[in-house]
Amino acid sequence: MNHSEPNGPPPEAYSRVTNPECFRPLHTFMVELIGRLEAAFDVERLEGYGLDDELEKGDLVRPSVRLVPRDQSAAPILMSFTAFPGLRVRFGRWYIDAFPSCGCDACDETADGESARLTQMVDDVTGGRFREAIWMPLVGDAWQESEFRSPRGRSSSRTSVDRLHATRLLAGSDSLQFEWRPWPREKKAERTIPSSDAPTRRLQ
Repeated sequence: MNHSEPNGPPPEAYSRVTNPECFRPLHTFMVELIGRLEAAFDVERLEGYGLDDELEKGDLVRPSVRLVPRDQSAAPILMSFTAFPGLRVRFGRWYIDAFPSCGCDACDETADGESARLTQMVDDVTGGRFREAIWMPLVGDAWQESEFRSPRGRSSSRTSVDRLHATRLLAGSDSLQFEWRPWPREKKAERTIPSSDAPTRRLQ
């Protein structure tokens, strides 16, 4: 935070968003980031509305985009463009984050700072440094865990999840935890190199 108040931001700053348009550059940044990821990795791109009901809550300003690595052991990423303006991103199977995470004056987030945070998380996912899990005890609520590992350190979270909601999240999943692998690199077009044994034609 960059607030100058010695005791932190005033209480009203937590419910005030003075300039939401300052986050609009995040949309342009994400479009460019998607293009770079498609160029660098072997992925399938899916684009449209209705790709993820949970992620796409609220008004959207353009279709969502899901990038699915052609290696199923690597985590997909799905991005939605919110009208705030901002982004909501699903990493892997269950982990969702928002950029900005809040947007209020008290949090004092910036488009540049959120772009850097997003870039680091995407780098961790594409580099195979991301894991997630849901643990279901015999009784009581479940636990959702995630961890991003970067050269600068680790960022992890563990949150309580309503048991019924956790059951819905696990529907159709063949595992309670995922240690995601690195994204496969885009295959460059191979050039055909003549064999040394191929017959040669003499010039007349």
